[in-house]
Amino acid sequence: MTGSGNGIGEAIVRRFAAEGARVVVTDIEPEAVERVSKEIGAVGLAADITVAANVRAVADLARETYGEIDIWFSNAGVSGPSGQEKPDREGVWSTMWQLHVMAHLHAVQEVLPSMLARGEGYLLQTASSIALSTQLDKAAYTVTKRGALALSEWLAVRYRPDGINVSCFCPGPMLTRMLLDGTFPSDHPAVRAALTPEQVADVVCRGIADERFLILTQEGADRALVDKGTDYDAWIDTIATTSLGRN
Repeated sequence: MTGSGNGIGEAIVRRFAAEGARVVVTDIEPEAVERVSKEIGAVGLAADITVAANVRAVADLARETYGEIDIWFSNAGVSGPSGQEKPDREGVWSTMWQLHVMAHLHAVQEVLPSMLARGEGYLLQTASSIALSTQLDKAAYTVTKRGALALSEWLAVRYRPDGINVSCFCPGPMLTRMLLDGTFPSDHPAVRAALTPEQVADVVCRGIADERFLILTQEGADRALVDKGTDYDAWIDTIATTSLGRN
């Protein structure tokens, strides 16, 4: 599982291990990988999974340690700074594209062939509830998370008939470093509504057990899909008016 050294990734990988799964802890932070893998009795590898060769190294470690890979959970992500409609002077767009889309694709290319040969396997990607809607102050985050959702959709349509389960995890606010970095005050609605990592782990495990494509932490988060399909222009106007505080 990528991005499993902190936050929801850590909570989920701990839950997997507690339920008997043989896991590989993967994160870009070596200290986090060492801590979590040691505490749960698993193997780990610190790696930048935007690099295809590093994804292969993680997969090789899993196969060498445990055998064939049954489920690959692509969870790593970053929120990034606000105001990303500006030119990509700091490489924000490139970084998010590589992490939120291409890292998922690298993983699929690495593990899908053996899954297809066996006629079974599970691909799980983390996107965001923002992928269903939009976030005005974070263009790169919105676009790349929607790209992750689109990739998951395509994989589900293409490979479910071949025995491959595909899910896209689209969480809302969570009490992790992304939310608690000082961007929002403690009484902000997003913080008050946020779930703990352990609560999120429960949601993910239920979604996997039910083999649901769309796994959500917020009831009604998928309402945006209905609203857009019903009247796209009205949805745009409503979001713009609400987000920008215009009457």
